[in-house]
Amino acid sequence: MVDKVNINPAGPDIEVARLIDRMTRRIHAALNARAAEFDRHRVGPAGGILLLTLADHEPARVQDLVRLMARDKGQMTRGVQALERKGLIARRDCADDARVSLLVLTEEGHRAVGELQHAVAEALDGILAPLPAADRRQLKAILAKL
Repeated sequence: MVDKVNINPAGPDIEVARLIDRMTRRIHAALNARAAEFDRHRVGPAGGILLLTLADHEPARVQDLVRLMARDKGQMTRGVQALERKGLIARRDCADDARVSLLVLTEEGHRAVGELQHAVAEALDGILAPLPAADRRQLKAILAKL
């Protein structure tokens, strides 16, 4: 019998890709539906992802964020400037290279990240509600390995 999902069984698992994509879209939709409740700085999805990425990797250079987020430099520069104007991120001198600025979250940026993380956790809570606690713990353990 031919696997209709995985045309090449030796290749990547298309079903896993489809399920992860579906989960990502559900998270995105849940967050968009509630954005007015938590996005008080009006950073939008792209700004939120930038803040969350910087929180995981700060201090970071713009080129680090370009690589981590797969964006072009112009796009990233505009996003960084918008978040700087909102007082959520700031530039600091790099001790190792005077030509480089490092991006860090401001105090308000840290608060915004906390609000975003809480909103993501609430969205996931709704999506994962049908799973028993043991399955949720197992999912958390699997995701921690990645």
